[in-house]
Amino acid sequence: MSNIPATVALPEKNPFPDISFNIFSTFVQQTFGPTVSLSTVLLLIFTVLENPELFSLHARQQCRIYEGENASASSGWIKHLARAIQSKLGPRTEELHRMQDVSREMSEAQVLTVTGTKLVALAQILQFYPLDDDENFLGKLKPVSQKSVQPVYVICPMSVQCMTSTCNPRSLLQATKTRDIPKVTLIKNFNIYEDVPVLTGKCPVCLTLYHADHERVPVPATQHAWNRVYLNSAKYLKVGQSIWVDRTFSNAALNGMYSFHASTAAYTEFWNNTFWETQDVSCRKISRRHIWQAFVQESIRTISAASDIHLEIQDGLAIDDVTKEAFEILGENGIIRAADQHACSECTQNYKKTADRITGDDPAAMVNNDENRIVPPLLGEGAESAARDAAVARENARNQVLTDTDENMDVDHPPVKMVVLDGLCVGPLVCILNNLLLILY
Repeated sequence: MSNIPATVALPEKNPFPDISFNIFSTFVQQTFGPTVSLSTVLLLIFTVLENPELFSLHARQQCRIYEGENASASSGWIKHLARAIQSKLGPRTEELHRMQDVSREMSEAQVLTVTGTKLVALAQILQFYPLDDDENFLGKLKPVSQKSVQPVYVICPMSVQCMTSTCNPRSLLQATKTRDIPKVTLIKNFNIYEDVPVLTGKCPVCLTLYHADHERVPVPATQHAWNRVYLNSAKYLKVGQSIWVDRTFSNAALNGMYSFHASTAAYTEFWNNTFWETQDVSCRKISRRHIWQAFVQESIRTISAASDIHLEIQDGLAIDDVTKEAFEILGENGIIRAADQHACSECTQNYKKTADRITGDDPAAMVNNDENRIVPPLLGEGAESAARDAAVARENARNQVLTDTDENMDVDHPPVKMVVLDGLCVGPLVCILNNLLLILY
Protein backbone atom coordinates (compact mmCIF):
# COMPACT_ATOMS: atom_id res chain seq x y z
CA MET A 1 0.00 0.00 0.00
CA SER A 2 2.88 2.37 0.74
CA ASN A 3 4.02 2.10 -2.89
CA ILE A 4 0.68 3.30 -4.28
CA PRO A 5 0.90 7.00 -5.29
CA ALA A 6 -1.31 9.11 -3.05
CA THR A 7 -1.64 12.11 -5.32
CA VAL A 8 -4.33 12.28 -7.97
CA ALA A 9 -4.03 14.30 -11.17
CA LEU A 10 -6.90 16.78 -11.28
CA PRO A 11 -8.68 16.87 -14.67
CA GLU A 12 -8.38 20.10 -16.62
CA LYS A 13 -11.60 22.09 -16.47
CA ASN A 14 -13.19 24.87 -18.44
CA PRO A 15 -14.48 27.98 -16.69
CA PHE A 16 -18.18 28.32 -16.02
CA PRO A 17 -20.07 29.81 -19.04
CA ASP A 18 -19.90 33.58 -18.98
CA ILE A 19 -22.74 35.03 -21.05
CA SER A 20 -24.87 38.07 -20.33
CA PHE A 21 -28.09 37.52 -18.45
CA ASN A 22 -30.01 39.46 -21.09
CA ILE A 23 -28.98 37.06 -23.87
CA PHE A 24 -29.72 34.02 -21.73
CA SER A 25 -33.08 35.36 -20.57
CA THR A 26 -34.17 36.03 -24.13
CA PHE A 27 -33.12 32.51 -25.16
CA VAL A 28 -35.09 30.91 -22.29
CA GLN A 29 -38.28 32.80 -23.09
CA GLN A 30 -38.06 32.05 -26.80
CA THR A 31 -37.15 28.37 -26.34
CA PHE A 32 -39.06 27.26 -23.23
CA GLY A 33 -41.59 30.04 -22.81
CA PRO A 34 -42.15 32.81 -20.23
CA THR A 35 -43.80 30.47 -17.69
CA VAL A 36 -40.83 28.16 -17.14
CA SER A 37 -39.76 28.18 -13.47
CA LEU A 38 -36.32 29.12 -12.19
CA SER A 39 -35.83 25.65 -10.67
CA THR A 40 -36.45 24.00 -14.06
CA VAL A 41 -34.01 26.34 -15.81
CA LEU A 42 -31.32 25.65 -13.21
CA LEU A 43 -31.98 21.92 -13.53
CA LEU A 44 -31.45 22.13 -17.29
CA ILE A 45 -28.27 24.23 -16.99
CA PHE A 46 -26.53 21.90 -14.55
CA THR A 47 -27.78 18.81 -16.40
CA VAL A 48 -26.07 20.06 -19.55
CA LEU A 49 -22.84 21.09 -17.81
CA GLU A 50 -22.58 17.86 -15.81
CA ASN A 51 -22.75 15.65 -18.90
CA PRO A 52 -19.80 16.64 -21.12
CA GLU A 53 -19.26 13.04 -22.26
CA LEU A 54 -22.84 12.65 -23.48
CA PHE A 55 -22.82 15.90 -25.46
CA SER A 56 -19.43 14.97 -26.92
CA LEU A 57 -20.86 11.66 -28.10
CA HIS A 58 -23.94 13.35 -29.54
CA ALA A 59 -21.93 16.06 -31.32
CA ARG A 60 -19.50 13.52 -32.78
CA GLN A 61 -22.44 11.61 -34.26
CA GLN A 62 -23.50 14.75 -36.13
CA CYS A 63 -20.27 14.76 -38.13
CA ARG A 64 -19.75 12.42 -41.07
CA ILE A 65 -16.00 12.00 -41.12
CA TYR A 66 -15.54 8.41 -42.27
CA GLU A 67 -17.36 6.34 -44.84
CA GLY A 68 -20.36 4.56 -43.41
CA GLU A 69 -21.11 7.14 -40.73
CA ASN A 70 -24.60 8.66 -40.73
CA ALA A 71 -25.36 12.07 -39.26
CA SER A 72 -28.41 12.06 -37.03
CA ALA A 73 -30.12 15.25 -35.89
CA SER A 74 -31.44 13.48 -32.80
CA SER A 75 -29.16 10.72 -31.60
CA GLY A 76 -29.97 8.04 -29.07
CA TRP A 77 -27.65 9.81 -26.62
CA ILE A 78 -29.65 13.02 -26.49
CA LYS A 79 -32.99 11.18 -26.52
CA HIS A 80 -32.08 9.21 -23.41
CA LEU A 81 -31.00 12.42 -21.67
CA ALA A 82 -34.31 14.03 -22.63
CA ARG A 83 -36.20 11.02 -21.26
CA ALA A 84 -34.28 11.22 -17.97
CA ILE A 85 -35.11 14.93 -17.63
CA GLN A 86 -38.81 14.34 -18.31
CA SER A 87 -38.83 11.55 -15.71
CA LYS A 88 -37.18 13.90 -13.21
CA LEU A 89 -39.65 16.72 -13.84
CA GLY A 90 -42.74 14.51 -13.82
CA PRO A 91 -45.88 16.70 -14.03
CA ARG A 92 -43.67 19.75 -14.61
CA THR A 93 -42.49 18.40 -17.97
CA GLU A 94 -44.92 20.77 -19.69
CA GLU A 95 -42.65 23.64 -18.62
CA LEU A 96 -40.15 22.49 -21.25
CA HIS A 97 -42.44 23.29 -24.17
CA ARG A 98 -44.52 26.10 -25.53
CA MET A 99 -48.01 25.35 -26.80
CA GLN A 100 -46.89 25.40 -30.45
CA ASP A 101 -43.94 23.04 -29.81
CA VAL A 102 -45.84 19.82 -29.14
CA SER A 103 -49.29 18.42 -29.81
CA ARG A 104 -51.34 15.52 -28.53
CA GLU A 105 -50.92 13.69 -31.83
CA MET A 106 -47.14 13.52 -31.42
CA SER A 107 -45.58 10.23 -30.38
CA GLU A 108 -43.22 9.88 -27.44
CA ALA A 109 -40.23 9.65 -29.79
CA GLN A 110 -41.25 12.91 -31.46
CA VAL A 111 -41.61 14.69 -28.12
CA LEU A 112 -38.17 13.40 -27.06
CA THR A 113 -36.74 14.75 -30.32
CA VAL A 114 -38.17 18.21 -29.57
CA THR A 115 -36.79 18.12 -26.03
CA GLY A 116 -33.40 16.94 -27.24
CA THR A 117 -33.23 19.74 -29.80
CA LYS A 118 -33.84 22.28 -27.04
CA LEU A 119 -31.11 20.73 -24.89
CA VAL A 120 -28.63 21.04 -27.74
CA ALA A 121 -29.68 24.66 -28.26
CA LEU A 122 -29.13 25.29 -24.54
CA ALA A 123 -25.66 23.74 -24.73
CA GLN A 124 -24.83 25.95 -27.71
CA ILE A 125 -25.94 29.17 -26.01
CA LEU A 126 -23.78 28.16 -23.04
CA GLN A 127 -20.87 27.61 -25.46
CA PHE A 128 -20.71 24.01 -24.30
CA TYR A 129 -21.03 22.21 -27.60
CA PRO A 130 -18.02 20.82 -29.54
CA LEU A 131 -19.10 21.82 -33.04
CA ASP A 132 -18.12 25.01 -34.83
CA ASP A 133 -20.26 26.98 -37.28
CA ASP A 134 -19.17 24.69 -40.13
CA GLU A 135 -20.25 21.55 -38.21
CA ASN A 136 -16.65 20.48 -37.58
CA PHE A 137 -16.03 18.39 -34.47
CA LEU A 138 -13.71 20.22 -32.06
CA GLY A 139 -12.93 17.32 -29.75
CA LYS A 140 -14.20 15.95 -26.47
CA LEU A 141 -15.65 18.47 -24.04
CA LYS A 142 -13.85 19.13 -20.77
CA PRO A 143 -15.65 19.29 -17.42
CA VAL A 144 -16.80 22.71 -16.25
CA SER A 145 -15.52 24.19 -13.01
CA GLN A 146 -18.33 25.43 -10.78
CA LYS A 147 -16.04 27.25 -8.37
CA SER A 148 -17.13 30.66 -9.66
CA VAL A 149 -20.80 29.91 -8.88
CA GLN A 150 -20.31 28.25 -5.51
CA PRO A 151 -22.43 29.87 -2.78
CA VAL A 152 -20.85 32.16 -0.22
CA TYR A 153 -21.04 30.48 3.18
CA VAL A 154 -21.06 32.36 6.47
CA ILE A 155 -20.81 30.52 9.80
CA CYS A 156 -23.12 32.17 12.31
CA PRO A 157 -25.16 31.24 15.42
CA MET A 158 -28.16 28.93 15.18
CA SER A 159 -30.20 30.99 17.65
CA VAL A 160 -31.91 34.16 16.45
CA GLN A 161 -32.69 35.55 19.92
CA CYS A 162 -31.38 35.18 23.46
CA MET A 163 -32.24 31.76 24.90
CA THR A 164 -31.16 32.40 28.52
CA SER A 165 -34.04 31.60 30.88
CA THR A 166 -33.31 34.64 33.09
CA CYS A 167 -33.21 37.07 30.16
CA ASN A 168 -35.75 38.45 27.74
CA PRO A 169 -35.74 36.87 24.26
CA ARG A 170 -33.91 39.83 22.81
CA SER A 171 -32.48 39.91 19.31
CA LEU A 172 -28.77 39.13 19.08
CA LEU A 173 -26.17 41.65 18.04
CA GLN A 174 -23.23 40.82 15.80
CA ALA A 175 -20.42 40.96 18.34
CA THR A 176 -17.26 40.72 16.24
CA LYS A 177 -15.58 43.79 14.81
CA THR A 178 -14.98 43.70 11.07
CA ARG A 179 -11.20 43.60 11.42
CA ASP A 180 -11.44 40.72 13.92
CA ILE A 181 -13.79 38.46 11.96
CA PRO A 182 -11.87 35.20 11.37
CA LYS A 183 -11.68 33.63 7.93
CA VAL A 184 -11.61 29.84 8.21
CA THR A 185 -11.72 26.69 6.10
CA LEU A 186 -15.12 24.99 6.04
CA ILE A 187 -15.60 21.35 5.04
CA LYS A 188 -19.20 20.89 3.93
CA ASN A 189 -20.48 17.78 2.16
CA PHE A 190 -16.80 16.76 1.85
CA ASN A 191 -16.10 19.87 -0.24
CA ILE A 192 -13.53 22.35 1.04
CA TYR A 193 -14.44 26.05 1.10
CA GLU A 194 -11.81 28.60 2.01
CA ASP A 195 -12.03 32.09 3.55
CA VAL A 196 -15.41 31.52 5.18
CA PRO A 197 -16.20 34.25 7.76
CA VAL A 198 -17.26 33.24 11.29
CA LEU A 199 -19.70 35.57 13.07
CA THR A 200 -20.57 35.64 16.78
CA GLY A 201 -23.83 36.80 18.37
CA LYS A 202 -24.14 38.56 21.72
CA CYS A 203 -27.02 39.38 24.02
CA PRO A 204 -26.56 42.99 25.21
CA VAL A 205 -28.32 42.26 28.54
CA CYS A 206 -26.96 38.95 29.90
CA LEU A 207 -23.75 39.12 27.79
CA THR A 208 -24.12 35.51 26.61
CA LEU A 209 -22.06 34.85 23.47
CA TYR A 210 -23.66 32.73 20.76
CA HIS A 211 -21.36 30.76 18.47
CA ALA A 212 -22.28 28.34 15.71
CA ASP A 213 -21.48 25.25 17.79
CA HIS A 214 -21.76 26.42 21.41
CA GLU A 215 -22.85 29.18 23.76
CA ARG A 216 -20.51 30.96 26.15
CA VAL A 217 -22.44 31.81 29.31
CA PRO A 218 -21.16 33.95 32.22
CA VAL A 219 -21.16 32.12 35.56
CA PRO A 220 -23.42 33.91 38.09
CA ALA A 221 -21.83 35.49 41.18
CA THR A 222 -18.34 35.21 39.69
CA GLN A 223 -16.05 37.48 37.78
CA HIS A 224 -14.33 36.52 34.52
CA ALA A 225 -15.66 32.96 34.66
CA TRP A 226 -17.54 31.37 31.77
CA ASN A 227 -19.21 28.08 31.00
CA ARG A 228 -19.54 26.47 27.59
CA VAL A 229 -22.81 24.89 26.46
CA TYR A 230 -22.40 22.36 23.66
CA LEU A 231 -25.34 22.64 21.24
CA ASN A 232 -26.71 19.29 20.10
CA SER A 233 -28.34 20.88 17.04
CA ALA A 234 -25.17 22.62 15.84
CA LYS A 235 -24.85 22.69 12.06
CA TYR A 236 -21.07 23.14 12.04
CA LEU A 237 -18.36 22.14 14.53
CA LYS A 238 -15.04 23.84 15.17
CA VAL A 239 -12.31 21.19 15.13
CA GLY A 240 -9.23 23.38 14.79
CA GLN A 241 -7.99 26.92 15.06
CA SER A 242 -9.14 27.64 11.51
CA ILE A 243 -11.03 24.45 10.57
CA TRP A 244 -14.81 24.02 10.76
CA VAL A 245 -16.69 20.96 9.57
CA ASP A 246 -20.33 20.04 9.05
CA ARG A 247 -22.04 17.20 10.89
CA THR A 248 -21.66 14.90 7.88
CA PHE A 249 -17.87 15.09 8.30
CA SER A 250 -17.97 14.47 12.06
CA ASN A 251 -20.48 11.63 11.66
CA ALA A 252 -18.24 10.01 9.05
CA ALA A 253 -15.25 10.20 11.40
CA LEU A 254 -17.29 8.71 14.24
CA ASN A 255 -18.74 5.90 12.13
CA GLY A 256 -15.40 5.16 10.50
CA MET A 257 -13.74 4.56 13.85
CA TYR A 258 -16.61 2.46 15.17
CA SER A 259 -17.35 0.47 12.02
CA PHE A 260 -13.81 -0.10 10.76
CA HIS A 261 -11.91 0.26 14.05
CA ALA A 262 -9.84 2.90 12.28
CA SER A 263 -7.38 4.97 14.26
CA THR A 264 -7.37 8.74 13.97
CA ALA A 265 -4.14 8.54 11.95
CA ALA A 266 -5.62 5.97 9.55
CA TYR A 267 -8.84 7.92 9.02
CA THR A 268 -6.83 11.14 8.54
CA GLU A 269 -4.75 9.55 5.81
CA PHE A 270 -7.88 8.11 4.16
CA TRP A 271 -9.66 11.48 4.13
CA ASN A 272 -6.71 13.45 2.81
CA ASN A 273 -6.00 10.94 0.03
CA THR A 274 -9.67 10.67 -0.92
CA PHE A 275 -10.91 14.27 -0.70
CA TRP A 276 -8.12 16.79 -0.06
CA GLU A 277 -5.92 15.50 -2.89
CA THR A 278 -8.76 15.77 -5.42
CA GLN A 279 -9.66 19.41 -4.73
CA ASP A 280 -7.87 22.51 -5.93
CA VAL A 281 -7.37 24.25 -2.58
CA SER A 282 -4.49 26.02 -0.87
CA CYS A 283 -5.32 25.01 2.71
CA ARG A 284 -3.28 22.41 4.53
CA LYS A 285 -4.27 18.79 4.92
CA ILE A 286 -6.49 17.64 7.75
CA SER A 287 -4.43 16.51 10.74
CA ARG A 288 -4.96 13.72 13.24
CA ARG A 289 -5.93 16.30 15.87
CA HIS A 290 -8.77 17.57 13.68
CA ILE A 291 -10.18 14.06 13.32
CA TRP A 292 -9.92 13.44 17.06
CA GLN A 293 -11.68 16.74 17.76
CA ALA A 294 -14.48 15.80 15.35
CA PHE A 295 -14.80 12.39 17.02
CA VAL A 296 -15.05 13.88 20.52
CA GLN A 297 -17.36 16.72 19.51
CA GLU A 298 -19.76 14.41 17.66
CA SER A 299 -19.68 11.81 20.46
CA ILE A 300 -20.57 14.45 23.04
CA ARG A 301 -23.55 15.65 21.04
CA THR A 302 -24.75 12.13 20.22
CA ILE A 303 -24.79 11.06 23.87
CA SER A 304 -26.17 14.42 25.03
CA ALA A 305 -29.02 14.22 22.50
CA ALA A 306 -29.84 10.67 23.67
CA SER A 307 -29.89 11.94 27.27
CA ASP A 308 -31.96 14.98 26.21
CA ILE A 309 -29.56 17.51 27.75
CA HIS A 310 -27.04 20.08 26.54
CA LEU A 311 -23.62 19.50 28.06
CA GLU A 312 -22.39 22.52 30.06
CA ILE A 313 -18.82 22.59 31.36
CA GLN A 314 -16.14 25.14 32.10
CA ASP A 315 -15.04 27.08 29.04
CA GLY A 316 -11.49 26.88 27.73
CA LEU A 317 -10.68 23.30 28.74
CA ALA A 318 -8.18 21.19 26.81
CA ILE A 319 -9.62 18.33 24.77
CA ASP A 320 -8.49 15.69 27.29
CA ASP A 321 -10.20 17.58 30.10
CA VAL A 322 -13.33 17.96 27.97
CA THR A 323 -13.64 14.19 27.62
CA LYS A 324 -13.19 13.71 31.37
CA GLU A 325 -15.78 16.32 32.25
CA ALA A 326 -18.18 14.98 29.65
CA PHE A 327 -17.95 11.48 31.07
CA GLU A 328 -18.50 12.77 34.61
CA ILE A 329 -21.78 14.34 33.51
CA LEU A 330 -22.94 11.96 30.78
CA GLY A 331 -21.37 8.73 32.05
CA GLU A 332 -23.67 8.24 35.07
CA ASN A 333 -21.20 6.11 37.05
CA GLY A 334 -20.01 4.17 34.04
CA ILE A 335 -23.36 3.53 32.35
CA ILE A 336 -24.27 5.73 29.41
CA ARG A 337 -28.00 6.42 29.60
CA ALA A 338 -28.48 5.63 25.93
CA ALA A 339 -27.21 2.06 26.53
CA ASP A 340 -28.86 1.45 29.92
CA GLN A 341 -31.14 -1.61 29.99
CA HIS A 342 -30.32 -2.36 26.36
CA ALA A 343 -30.03 -5.96 25.19
CA CYS A 344 -30.39 -7.41 21.72
CA SER A 345 -29.18 -10.33 19.62
CA GLU A 346 -26.37 -8.19 18.19
CA CYS A 347 -24.66 -7.49 21.53
CA THR A 348 -26.02 -10.19 23.87
CA GLN A 349 -25.31 -13.93 23.99
CA ASN A 350 -26.67 -16.81 26.05
CA TYR A 351 -24.81 -17.58 29.26
CA LYS A 352 -22.30 -20.44 29.05
CA LYS A 353 -20.79 -21.81 32.22
CA THR A 354 -17.74 -23.32 30.51
CA ALA A 355 -16.25 -23.30 27.06
CA ASP A 356 -17.15 -26.10 24.69
CA ARG A 357 -13.53 -27.15 24.42
CA ILE A 358 -10.73 -26.51 26.89
CA THR A 359 -7.10 -27.31 26.10
CA GLY A 360 -4.05 -27.25 28.28
CA ASP A 361 -2.41 -24.49 26.26
CA ASP A 362 -1.58 -21.25 28.04
CA PRO A 363 -3.79 -18.47 26.52
CA ALA A 364 -0.92 -16.01 26.91
CA ALA A 365 1.04 -18.09 24.41
CA MET A 366 -1.25 -16.80 21.67
CA VAL A 367 0.58 -13.46 21.81
CA ASN A 368 3.83 -14.70 23.35
CA ASN A 369 3.48 -12.35 26.30
CA ASP A 370 2.07 -12.09 29.80
CA GLU A 371 1.75 -9.27 32.29
CA ASN A 372 4.21 -10.84 34.73
CA ARG A 373 6.35 -13.27 32.75
CA ILE A 374 7.58 -14.23 29.30
CA VAL A 375 5.62 -17.07 27.75
CA PRO A 376 7.10 -19.11 24.88
CA PRO A 377 4.93 -18.99 21.77
CA LEU A 378 2.91 -21.96 20.57
CA LEU A 379 4.77 -23.98 17.96
CA GLY A 380 3.83 -26.68 15.49
CA GLU A 381 0.74 -28.62 16.44
CA GLY A 382 0.11 -26.31 19.40
CA ALA A 383 -0.28 -23.30 17.12
CA GLU A 384 -2.59 -25.20 14.82
CA SER A 385 -4.60 -26.39 17.83
CA ALA A 386 -4.93 -22.84 19.14
CA ALA A 387 -6.13 -21.62 15.75
CA ARG A 388 -8.69 -24.42 15.58
CA ASP A 389 -9.87 -23.66 19.12
CA ALA A 390 -10.29 -19.98 18.30
CA ALA A 391 -12.26 -20.83 15.16
CA VAL A 392 -14.48 -23.26 17.07
CA ALA A 393 -15.08 -20.68 19.80
CA ARG A 394 -16.11 -18.05 17.28
CA GLU A 395 -18.44 -20.49 15.52
CA ASN A 396 -20.02 -21.54 18.82
CA ALA A 397 -20.54 -17.91 19.76
CA ARG A 398 -22.31 -17.22 16.47
CA ASN A 399 -24.52 -20.28 17.00
CA GLN A 400 -25.55 -18.94 20.40
CA VAL A 401 -27.02 -15.71 19.04
CA LEU A 402 -30.60 -15.26 20.15
CA THR A 403 -32.53 -15.79 16.94
CA ASP A 404 -36.12 -15.71 18.17
CA THR A 405 -36.53 -12.01 18.86
CA ASP A 406 -34.47 -9.29 20.48
CA GLU A 407 -36.94 -9.28 23.37
CA ASN A 408 -36.77 -13.05 23.99
CA MET A 409 -34.53 -13.05 27.07
CA ASP A 410 -36.38 -15.76 29.09
CA VAL A 411 -33.40 -17.99 29.95
CA ASP A 412 -32.09 -19.73 33.06
CA HIS A 413 -29.18 -17.33 33.43
CA PRO A 414 -28.91 -13.60 32.73
CA PRO A 415 -27.57 -12.73 29.27
CA VAL A 416 -23.86 -12.16 28.90
CA LYS A 417 -22.53 -9.02 27.21
CA MET A 418 -19.09 -8.03 25.95
CA VAL A 419 -17.70 -11.59 25.84
CA VAL A 420 -14.00 -11.73 24.89
CA LEU A 421 -13.39 -14.93 22.94
CA ASP A 422 -9.64 -15.01 22.50
CA GLY A 423 -8.51 -11.74 24.05
CA LEU A 424 -7.83 -10.02 20.75
CA CYS A 425 -10.15 -8.24 18.30
CA VAL A 426 -8.55 -7.67 14.90
CA GLY A 427 -10.26 -6.71 11.65
CA PRO A 428 -9.48 -8.41 8.33
CA LEU A 429 -6.02 -7.71 6.93
CA VAL A 430 -5.90 -6.42 3.38
CA CYS A 431 -2.94 -7.15 1.11
CA ILE A 432 -2.57 -5.84 -2.43
CA LEU A 433 -0.04 -7.90 -4.42
CA ASN A 434 0.21 -8.09 -8.20
CA ASN A 435 -3.18 -6.37 -8.54
CA LEU A 436 -4.83 -9.13 -6.47
CA LEU A 437 -6.93 -8.26 -3.45
CA LEU A 438 -6.44 -10.91 -0.78
CA ILE A 439 -8.61 -10.90 2.33
CA LEU A 440 -6.65 -12.64 5.06
CA TYR A 441 -8.49 -13.74 8.14
